Amino acid sequence: MNFLAQPFGVILNYISTYLAFGNYGLAIIYFTIFVKILLLPLTLKQQLSTLRTQALQPELDALKKACGNDNQLYMQEQQKIYTKYNVNPMSGCLPTLIMFPVIIVVYNIIRAPLTYIAGLGTEAVNKLAAIMQPAPIEQIKNVDQLKVNSYFLNNPSAVTDEVTSIMNGSSFVNMKFLKIFDLGAVPFSCFTEKSWALAPLLLIPLVTLATQYLLQWVSSPNRNKKDKSADPTGRSMRMFMLFMPLLTFGIAMSAPAGLGFYWAVSNLLSLLQTILINKFFLKKKEV
Repeated sequence: MNFLAQPFGVILNYISTYLAFGNYGLAIIYFTIFVKILLLPLTLKQQLSTLRTQALQPELDALKKACGNDNQLYMQEQQKIYTKYNVNPMSGCLPTLIMFPVIIVVYNIIRAPLTYIAGLGTEAVNKLAAIMQPAPIEQIKNVDQLKVNSYFLNNPSAVTDEVTSIMNGSSFVNMKFLKIFDLGAVPFSCFTEKSWALAPLLLIPLVTLATQYLLQWVSSPNRNKKDKSADPTGRSMRMFMLFMPLLTFGIAMSAPAGLGFYWAVSNLLSLLQTILINKFFLKKKEV
């Protein structure tokens, strides 16, 4: 995903410098809005498919009664109905599946701010790591850019003329948000490092989990169906709705907090976008 991380990093840097005035958290919010606008045509198509699936529910209920306990026959006839009306019953999962490639790109950007935001090359990053440790540059491998970035931000006296020369006009990335959220730190490190100063970061995975579940529920074409026990498609959707929020929570706990913050903001915007599109655009279009 590096071919996307480079241009997206440039965009995030531009937003942070000129629109968010150096506020990293605000820059992520603006960047998330940009991504949502970019993906809007695909989102419209997905939500139209979801509404069509909901409209077919009475016909599917009647089919279920006609098939009785013959689930194999029901699934065959159900697929014929979906094919006839050109409907994808798993359309409610699409927002999450679309989001994952973007999440990977954002993760790469956040864990390597010196490369993708400050625009430094590998050699320059290695020189900074060698100054921080210190160690011969040829021994520097697998540089943790978040630690290097944080070190020079928190130790202004370490920013010597040599460091300024290496930066070549670029700046270290201040990843603090609202003065209490270090979006470059990992929420789980609150426990491993026994640092309660990082405790506020635990809010981010929790919000990410809740918004992920709500987004999937709102996007699900079967959310209003009362009898779901015998519906194979409904069972698959419910398993997905349980698994994905938990996976999201696990990733948000173990990755830099900036990723979970992006994910939570993205989910909130998707919720708002889904509600507005369904209410003011798609339903009118269907009528």
